[in-house]
Amino acid sequence: MPFTPSQLDEIVNKYKTDGYVIIDGLIPDNLYEPLCVAADNVTAKAQQGEWDDIRIVGKQFPPWSQEDRKAGVWGVQSLMNPELDESVFAEWYGSDDLLDVSAALMGVTRNDMQFELFNLLVNPTERDYALSWHRDDVKATATAEEETEALKIKHHTIQWNVALYDDECLTAVPRSHNRVRTSEERKANLEGGWGDMPGMQTLSLKKGQGVFYNNNILHVGKYNLAVKRRTLHGCYGSPPAGDTSRARNLLQHGLGYTADPGFKAGVPQSLWPMLDRLNAFQHDMEGKPIEYSQDD
Repeated sequence: MPFTPSQLDEIVNKYKTDGYVIIDGLIPDNLYEPLCVAADNVTAKAQQGEWDDIRIVGKQFPPWSQEDRKAGVWGVQSLMNPELDESVFAEWYGSDDLLDVSAALMGVTRNDMQFELFNLLVNPTERDYALSWHRDDVKATATAEEETEALKIKHHTIQWNVALYDDECLTAVPRSHNRVRTSEERKANLEGGWGDMPGMQTLSLKKGQGVFYNNNILHVGKYNLAVKRRTLHGCYGSPPAGDTSRARNLLQHGLGYTADPGFKAGVPQSLWPMLDRLNAFQHDMEGKPIEYSQDD
């Protein structure tokens, strides 16, 4: 059932205040089982070395080397790549409720949205694993002055996790998305710490729930070997014409497959204008230097 204007207003207010919002009902009943099957299929390919676009235990951000991948997998990237042959991912990425909530949270219409990333977060198979406390678009080494300036930047994006199974892996510090880190937070960010943090809250998700969060909220992911995780993780953008700020957070993840003329025919028409916007953006950035958001 579509979200009403008052429901969307409530969602936006919660998101702006706390830096995140948890929402029910983002996976239509008819897509839930197909998504679970597809998620298991691509996870198996990643774990068996049949898919190279992955996230690696022990290394938080790309690029990955062949040596890196021996440590195991905590995520599968580029779910809509035709080589994975799982069309249900694109079907859901183009679903009305997901697009409507995302547009509202970015303060734009669906006509302004840009096709971006869609990955899968999974439990590791060899050992428990945790990322460090971090912000996605502010480097750990940033000074307080640099961080202040970085937090003023409008990112023109919305990021989300939607759980296929109950998920308690994401922990965040509510309302940290619009302030400089404390000395304790900065130390943990620099040293790769993932332990308890004052004010932290586990963003627990039940099957089918999603959390939308500001990518500069201070957060950490903790992966339990013993608990099955299949959580859909992605984002959309809405950069104004001529704005290239999304490049540093986006293009290190490898979206070249979207420029293949045959790719467009395989995704829902609801995504076509968004895909055209991404491919024009990638074309405009060709040959230009990009300082990526994170180094490793």
